[in-house]
Amino acid sequence: MPPCNNIELEFAMKDQTLIPYSHPSLKGIKYVLFPHNRHVQYWDNFFLGVLLYYCFAIPYTVGISGGYWMYRNTAWFIVNMLLNVAYIVDTIMQFFRAYYDEKGVMVYNLRRIAKHYVVSGHFFLNCLASFPVQLSIIFLDRDGAIEGREVNLIVIGQLLRLLRIPRIKTLMKSSVAFQTCWEKQNVAQAMLAAFLFKLAVVGHWIACCWSFIAFAQVWSFGDPLGEGVNWISIWYETSYVEGGINPIGWHNDIDRYGLSLFWSIQSLTSIGYGNISPVTRVEYYFANMLMLLSGLFWAYTIG
Repeated sequence: MPPCNNIELEFAMKDQTLIPYSHPSLKGIKYVLFPHNRHVQYWDNFFLGVLLYYCFAIPYTVGISGGYWMYRNTAWFIVNMLLNVAYIVDTIMQFFRAYYDEKGVMVYNLRRIAKHYVVSGHFFLNCLASFPVQLSIIFLDRDGAIEGREVNLIVIGQLLRLLRIPRIKTLMKSSVAFQTCWEKQNVAQAMLAAFLFKLAVVGHWIACCWSFIAFAQVWSFGDPLGEGVNWISIWYETSYVEGGINPIGWHNDIDRYGLSLFWSIQSLTSIGYGNISPVTRVEYYFANMLMLLSGLFWAYTIG
């Protein structure tokens, strides 16, 4: 029996009521999710939004708030659980999604799709990224001690969700809505928007990392942070004024983010006021690495 021809495949992709199911090469095709299917496009656009949200939310949760709002605020907890369900659903959907092989030929056989998904390692990574961190926190944080190191380590486990971030580029390329919108933009405006987005992401991540390095030395954003030796405590001793920005305290995450973002922006722009600086050995090494990465970012961007 000859393979499925283009007309049959077109039927399979656009209108399942026209699929000639008797053809051997179309066996099980009614369960296949094709890239340009309308419902698949809806899901991809939604999941693209989820990944973009996590691109900013997870570094903030780990580096700025220390997971405080994730398990102290019911609404925040529910939202994160629902998004975790979206991760799980997308992980399962990959077993049914047609893909293009290295020759540009679409593969829509369910066995080949499943084998490719597992062998490529994406299934394992997606399972790690879908781990329900919030439920682990509930079981570990029995006494309500937010400074518990076990809880803090589980919060850091949220970083596993960033394993799905590289898919943002794939979803942008496959999204008909995004590509249509992108093509309507002026080239200069589109390039400027892309640059500003990259700058926002890099600046945000550096700020979150800079805050996290102070957190990791005492495993707390509470009083121990101010009592220890780190860049935040030194800044507090030398620059804090009554009624001004206060980075110490679990609930002061917005102030802490503003201070960390200030250091991030002045490092990215090479301004360097000097009022925020590393004080411990690990902070100096970390600052060197972040500033080096900032330089590489500018070199890559400018070309």
